[in-house]
Amino acid sequence: MEVALFIAPTVGPKEELFKGLAGRRTDLYQTMLEHLVEIAQYIDDYGYYGIGFTEHHLSVEGMTCSISPQMLGLHLSHYTRNLRFGALGHVLPVQDPLRLAAEIGMLDQMTQGRAFAGFARGVQTRWINCMAQHRHGLADNITDPEQYNEDRRRLFYENLEIILKAWDNDTFSHNGEFWQLPPPNIAWPATRMSRDMGGRGLDENDRLQEIGVAPAMYNRKRPDMFEPFSVSEKSIETAASNGLVPIGIMCDPEIVSEQVVAAQRGWAKAGVDTKPGEKFGFARYMVVADTDEQAREWAEDAMFEWSYFFGQFGFNAVLAHKGEDYKTLPTDVQTFIDRGILFCGSPDTVNRQMEEALKYTKMDHLWLFTANELLAQDKMMRHLELMTHKVLPNFTDKIGPKASAQPAVKPRVAA
Repeated sequence: MEVALFIAPTVGPKEELFKGLAGRRTDLYQTMLEHLVEIAQYIDDYGYYGIGFTEHHLSVEGMTCSISPQMLGLHLSHYTRNLRFGALGHVLPVQDPLRLAAEIGMLDQMTQGRAFAGFARGVQTRWINCMAQHRHGLADNITDPEQYNEDRRRLFYENLEIILKAWDNDTFSHNGEFWQLPPPNIAWPATRMSRDMGGRGLDENDRLQEIGVAPAMYNRKRPDMFEPFSVSEKSIETAASNGLVPIGIMCDPEIVSEQVVAAQRGWAKAGVDTKPGEKFGFARYMVVADTDEQAREWAEDAMFEWSYFFGQFGFNAVLAHKGEDYKTLPTDVQTFIDRGILFCGSPDTVNRQMEEALKYTKMDHLWLFTANELLAQDKMMRHLELMTHKVLPNFTDKIGPKASAQPAVKPRVAA
């Protein structure tokens, strides 16, 4: 089982956020960068898969302030040797697929193969509807919500198709519902260059017929690809059938078991035979401290991210049992533990919680929500130490000391 951190970067602790416009404060942002380097360097030495960042814009309040996952990943790659970096995930309906394919290729080249890619439909209407108002139907999610969701779905899958074509081919064309690549009748003055240096993409009349993106991926193959956070069986099956590792987030054991089977169905449609839980993952929180009491205190800070922010977007639905109204569920630490979104306690307690969960939650990938800055950095590092040495090695052979004796690179970011 691969273990990775999912960070929706918050720029400061609660007391600073409530002072207002924390997302625009240089002091908080620089401290956040310094702390992210420390976190990345620590887990880099112990076999973690990588760090995934959200794509959220316009976050002037300072929560989920992750404008460019590629840039954050590139920054942290300078201080690490093994970790992979990417978005979990890019909101595809908003994206220019050609530009995104090339930017992920750049990250992969600059990190020599340490990029992954995650793709999502997005839920944050403030930035999606503002920044994608020129996209089909995405400026208005009130008049016809069903059509809004359908438009996002169609844009998602066509943009994904274009990105995969761009990675799989030196040059390509595409004729879809939203995109025609290249558009017809483009005059291209640099025909001599194109013919002498590639020989592709032009017809006998020097009109463009194909295009390509550069650079290619480092190893000229698709990166690991994920789709977070899958809720329905249909979305999980569809993600897998398109070659994306679904990252589930539902907690009810019955629902989870059904989703494991849905992932297998999806991969079978893609021509890939899988065992239960193979090429599938789940997202959870984990807070480990020296005692149960201390862990619960820390979880009050860490879970503020969920109870105050994510919960407003309907995320409590992942805690509900079949037929249960999620809006009636409280948002407190005990509920999070009881419902299984949060592993919390001393190492012994969390080991027992993990052991129970893995009886029905089969997975290749475990993505751990990590509430940076909301949990003070000294507590965060103690949590990582206990989790890394006393919990995760009991469930995966991926986590352990690295054979390399290279010293960690010292952070260059000023406090």
